[in-house]
Amino acid sequence: MESKESHKSKCICIIPARGGSKRVKNKNIKECNGKPLLYHTIVKARESGIFSRIIVNSENDEILNIGRYYGAEGYRRPAELSGDNILLIDVIKEMLSALNLKDDVAVGIMLATSPLRNVTDIKDTWEIFLNNDIKTPVVSVTRYERPIHLALAISEDNRLVPVFPREYLRTTRSQEHTMTFWYNGAIIFNTVMRLKKQENLIGTEPIPYIMPFERSIDIDHEFQFEYVKFLLNKDNKKENI
Repeated sequence: MESKESHKSKCICIIPARGGSKRVKNKNIKECNGKPLLYHTIVKARESGIFSRIIVNSENDEILNIGRYYGAEGYRRPAELSGDNILLIDVIKEMLSALNLKDDVAVGIMLATSPLRNVTDIKDTWEIFLNNDIKTPVVSVTRYERPIHLALAISEDNRLVPVFPREYLRTTRSQEHTMTFWYNGAIIFNTVMRLKKQENLIGTEPIPYIMPFERSIDIDHEFQFEYVKFLLNKDNKKENI
């Protein structure tokens, strides 16, 4: 049986960071507290001490150069995998095949748009992965503030209708519904072999690593970017006290 150290020596980190973004222009490299947003993910990956390689995956020269400047390797994804509708799992599969990595190599995937994960989050997720002998993926999630069973949609005649009518009509009390979670983009641990076979990024029945709301922002809007800047600045001030 391999030791934890031997697994660590074969664990790589992939940070996907596409150049195009519509709602927040150039968000992966937009300045966030004096550094590009991408920096905050690279530095946490490095500080965790888990990865033998940290690789930024992008089609964009500026992103790749910034990644290299802060100590990561750069991998240029093919142009045909750079569009708005491309699945991230297909980007990961192409890269793993091109790098010709062995099936048992461990892979950490961290999105640059989820920069509030800390080193403890990365280490704790890694420990869960190792404690299950890397046989099951581990995915970071956070809880929905309200149950999805209480979701409403707008009908064609502009009326609010429940998405899950049976559950909604049974009760609107949050505590009476199953607690639900969403993948927050912060951390995934898996193996090359499983990732190559998966149809989506999180796979089938992964183990959850539950993160709090305040570290689970996946930036998709300008107000989220500004809020992340505020939180990171707040954390930096704490560290300097």
